[in-house]
This record gives sequence, structure tokens and C-alpha cells, in this order.
Amino acid sequence: MSVQSEKYRQTIRTDISMIASTVLIATIVVLVQSAHGATSHSNSFDAIKGCRQFDNVPGYNDTQVYMATSSFANVGRSSNSRTFRIGIVGANDGIIRFGRSAYPYDETVVEVVIAGWKNTQSVARRQTRRRDHSYNNVLLTESSTPRLLSRSRPMVFRMEVFDNGRVQLTKDGERRPFFEYSDSQFAIPVDYIAFVKFDVDVNYFYDCPLQEEAVDTGDTSVLLRCSLA
Repeated sequence: MSVQSEKYRQTIRTDISMIASTVLIATIVVLVQSAHGATSHSNSFDAIKGCRQFDNVPGYNDTQVYMATSSFANVGRSSNSRTFRIGIVGANDGIIRFGRSAYPYDETVVEVVIAGWKNTQSVARRQTRRRDHSYNNVLLTESSTPRLLSRSRPMVFRMEVFDNGRVQLTKDGERRPFFEYSDSQFAIPVDYIAFVKFDVDVNYFYDCPLQEEAVDTGDTSVLLRCSLA
């Protein structure tokens, strides 16, 4: 075999190897892009499809509208928790209250402030409110949550309320909660829920379809598509 023929064969093998490598890289890129497209929304508002909208939101000290969660179509249940999927659009201060009754005057409710203090931190409180709109707040926990909310896109998350007073808030597509607390001394159920604003307009999307059939949070929590009704 001549030296020229051998060099020709080596060149062909090199070209074939380069082509195979290029095809492999292209295939990996396509698979990654397909996986990303399957788990993300091309339009951020696609995340709230199927949700109910609550946009006539009362102010912090206005009369609240508490809705019975037993009327919701999309509630995740486990042996020790209930889960709700919620979306918020606003610059700051997404405020959720929940408790045992539709008119919880002189009763204690939970108040969760999401992205308060100009979209910098979130807190959970026990709140007792009287008919004259005076109230007492007891701080349960606070956490830094900078730039969590937006006026141009919904922040969609799951709120899981455990029977033992533990509450976890987890953003869509994430496993680890961005905010959580535990109040075993006063385990307040989420039988009724209200949405509130503070100093800016906020839109809420609630009773949203649950995206996952099952989520393991390490506390025997399993999401199931079902209703409390």
C-alpha cells in the first residue's frame, strides 16, 4: 500500500469522525431544547390557564371576601395536607389570609405577605381582627425574597398547608420552597381563604389546575387531582 493511499484513508476516517461528532452534538442540543420546551411556558401567562381570577381586591383594612376552599375544583390532598396552586401579578405585597370561617372576626387567621416591603421580603403572621377593623399581628417568621413579584408576569406557586401547622410555598417548576414556616401551637386550617392588597393593585389567580400528579416533599405529601367537595 502506498503512503499516499494510507494518508487518504486517514483523512476519510478523520472526516467521518468529525461528522459523527457534529451529529451527536446537534442531537443533544435538540433534546435539551425539547426538554426545556416541555417544562416551560412560551408565554408566562400560559401558567394561569384554567385558573379563576380575583381582581377586585380589597385593601388591607377593607372588609374581606373569604371563599370556601371546599368549592374549589383543584385541591391537592395527602393524608396530612392540602395544596392550592395560586398566581399573583403585582409589584409587591401579595397577601393571603386563611382560617376556619367566612367571617373570622375575633378569630385568629393566618396572614402570609409575599414580597412585601417593596418586593424584598415575605412574612407569616397570626392575625386577630375585630369588627372595627382594629387588629393584632403576631409574627411567625420572615424571610428575604427579593424581586419575587412582577407587574408584567404571574408568579405561580403551590401553597401546601399541613394539619400540624406547617406551611410551604413553592414556585412552579421548583422542589424547594421559597418560603415556609411552622406554627404547631396554632394549627389553623385553610377552610376559607381571602386575597388582599396593600399599597398597589394586585391580581390573583386561584383554584389553578395542579400541574403534577405527585410531588415528594419529604413529609409524605402527595398531590392528587381532587376536590374537597
